[in-house]
Amino acid sequence: MRVLGLLVLFRWLILLPVFSLLLGAAYFAYLALYEVYKAFGVGSLEKGLFSAVFLLFALGLYELFIAPLEVPEGHPFRRVLVVESLEDLKGKLAAVVLMLLVVRFFEQAQALKAASFQDLAFLALGVALLAFGLWISKKSG
Repeated sequence: MRVLGLLVLFRWLILLPVFSLLLGAAYFAYLALYEVYKAFGVGSLEKGLFSAVFLLFALGLYELFIAPLEVPEGHPFRRVLVVESLEDLKGKLAAVVLMLLVVRFFEQAQALKAASFQDLAFLALGVALLAFGLWISKKSG
């Protein structure tokens, strides 16, 4: 019984990564806002998504290990903020990471200097694969 009580106390150690992730989320949100302020910088969406990843991960860890979040039943963010299992958290993080990959792909595609038909064909194939991946993720989610 003593070991179980000790383990319950150790769950509060999860607050260290939760606070670290919240600080990281605030940092990336600040960078995104700063880039938008500078004149709609290219990386602002990417940094905003990084902020979302950190925020979702921090809140998910808190909810799984410390206490459930008190989100009202009809609240529009309930679907995003409430984490019931580790699989649920992984699915939510995977969706944001997928969006990060899409943004990075289109940043690279924008910088592409197509010199031949093969370059354009590979770009079209990449867009088609991204569309297929997004379609699969929506069907499974």
